[in-house]
Amino acid sequence: MFMEKTVKIAELIEQAAGKIPLLDPQDTRDIEEIAGVFKQIEEAVKALNGCEDSSRLQAQSLAHLGAEQIEKLLRQELQSSEQVLQELTKAVSQLQSLTHSLTSAPSSGSAPPSAAPSEPSDFPPTVIAPDDAPLVQDFLNESREHLESAETALLNLENDPTNTETLNQIFRGFHTIKGMAGFLNLTAINRLAHVSENLLDRARKGTLMMSGAASNLAFGSIDMLKTMLKDLEAGLAQNQPIPAPKDLPSLIQKIQDCVEGRLQPEPASTPSDIQQDIQLEPILQPESQTKTAVSSVAASAAARETIKVSTKRLDDLINMTGELAVAQLMISEEVSKTCHTDSDLYRKVASQSKIVRDLQELSMSMRMIPMQGAFQKMARLVRDLSQKAGKPINFQTSGEETELDRTIVDKITDPLIHMVRNSIDHGIEPPEERVKKGKSPQGLLRLSAYHQAGSIVIEIEDDGRGLNAEKIRRKAIEKGLISEHQELSEEELLNLIFKPGFSTADKVTEISGRGVGMDVVKKNIDALNGKIEMKTTPNKGTLFLIRLPLTLAIIDGQIVTIGSQRYIIPISSVIQSLRPTPDQISTIRNRSKVVMIRGRLHPLVPLYKLFRIAGAVEEPEQALLVVVGEGSRQCCLQVDDLLGQQQVVIKSLRGLGKIKGISGGAIMGDGQISLILDVPGLLELAQNPDATL
Repeated sequence: MFMEKTVKIAELIEQAAGKIPLLDPQDTRDIEEIAGVFKQIEEAVKALNGCEDSSRLQAQSLAHLGAEQIEKLLRQELQSSEQVLQELTKAVSQLQSLTHSLTSAPSSGSAPPSAAPSEPSDFPPTVIAPDDAPLVQDFLNESREHLESAETALLNLENDPTNTETLNQIFRGFHTIKGMAGFLNLTAINRLAHVSENLLDRARKGTLMMSGAASNLAFGSIDMLKTMLKDLEAGLAQNQPIPAPKDLPSLIQKIQDCVEGRLQPEPASTPSDIQQDIQLEPILQPESQTKTAVSSVAASAAARETIKVSTKRLDDLINMTGELAVAQLMISEEVSKTCHTDSDLYRKVASQSKIVRDLQELSMSMRMIPMQGAFQKMARLVRDLSQKAGKPINFQTSGEETELDRTIVDKITDPLIHMVRNSIDHGIEPPEERVKKGKSPQGLLRLSAYHQAGSIVIEIEDDGRGLNAEKIRRKAIEKGLISEHQELSEEELLNLIFKPGFSTADKVTEISGRGVGMDVVKKNIDALNGKIEMKTTPNKGTLFLIRLPLTLAIIDGQIVTIGSQRYIIPISSVIQSLRPTPDQISTIRNRSKVVMIRGRLHPLVPLYKLFRIAGAVEEPEQALLVVVGEGSRQCCLQVDDLLGQQQVVIKSLRGLGKIKGISGGAIMGDGQISLILDVPGLLELAQNPDATL
């Protein structure tokens, strides 16, 4: 009987914890429901015998106080509903802390039991009822947002442990997750969020500094919650029970030990030390660089009305607007052939074309998301790698609000991780080496994003030792990538780091050095129709620039003809076009031809031969040449004529596999299909004069 009563009290407390974060102060029905819960808690505690009187009386008082506050809110006797919610939250938190005392009947002559590590049996596998599945899915989405926000705020808190607003932001995230998990009976998640909330509450009260061991435990809690959410999502999809992680009890025990003072965190800074750090910040960093991620988080969290839509529906909408744009283009071309420009029909179709273009741009913008999420992951990565490598690093970001296609943001994260890892492990020197070179012992790593000429540019810059071209050359010879007598420019030598298995590291570390990474970076960026460039100065640092298209769905293209066929060259790759003179063209070894343009030789790629097209202009002097390039590499594409520029919807060539030199297709205004040329692939084919597709 005693256990049944205590279990009922615990359930009521968790029910209150789940309802308070969702309470609408204007909804009398919600207020009445919570008032009823608090009254039930008060009555249940009053009827409870066999537990400590002090704990029972304290719980009864808290429940009565909560019910009283809600009654005043219901009668609109209180002006600040926000203050009432804070008081209710505090009361529920204290009730949860008293649950252990209420549910443990003291035995005579025995000392109070000491906190013992939770056993895995404390967290039986979670089973989700079919009726709760939609609520759990909403819980997953909202919890991930809270964890991302809390992780970013926690990173900023390490730089400014006295920032109470940031601390409150983290606390609110954990508290909301705890409440929603309690409402859905997700016991393990609720328990971890609760003990983490207690840790943060001590920091809010000023009895613990959120740094060192305490900060690491908070990060560990976030990582564990992310893992549990992932397991919960998988279990929900497969309709299977979800077991608690094996490491969960030990993590909870560590957090409890820290809360209760048994696990001592790093010594807290004294007020004078903190004040000194605050005074030094403007001196150590220029004002333009002191902007922290807190302000960006606050800006992104500005009130805006949103609605959640599945990505499949969004992709279907974009595909349909693309089809609409193609159909409109067909109508426009037909009308332009049959109607005069002064006719009413021509003007109406032109107006309709503008509306369709605007609709297409609007639908495309719905796929655009800011880079902030990817940048937040990098900030956490830098923190962890900095501690592991023993290298203090000042990580600066800018342009988090820059928007990019969601698909590109998802796929660019892995390349960024590889490049950040390499910058920390290979680029930035250990503190002792930096001091000997006259540098600050703290390394600098800067990540930025901005718009440029219709593309997105992402920069990763460090102030480390830079790339050593001679060392790269020796390693390349050693691995058989180049011959000992082969002459390469410095840029060509530096580009060898993108070869599979290439690494200049003298030893393999936990972070990098296995020769896997930069080739993945190059491959992923090429797959996104992007480019990567680098600039390096010995002992000054290295700068990587990644240029990406805004979207993978549409491109601006130059329409060219070869014989009776039309092809599309991405405008971003076109440098210039010209009709060559005979003295500009030379033949090498009676096979390949090159074109001299402004003192530089360019390989000539006769596309009619590559694509085996009959009836095309074969002599370069009678054809047109389109100069295209990627980075420092350039070549001339021989075409018959230029038809103009046009924005086209990219269609994948499903079932045909990867075709070097072709990246996709597009439906033209007359309903015919034109192939989109892949410039990086053509540049490789330019090295083989006998190549065909």
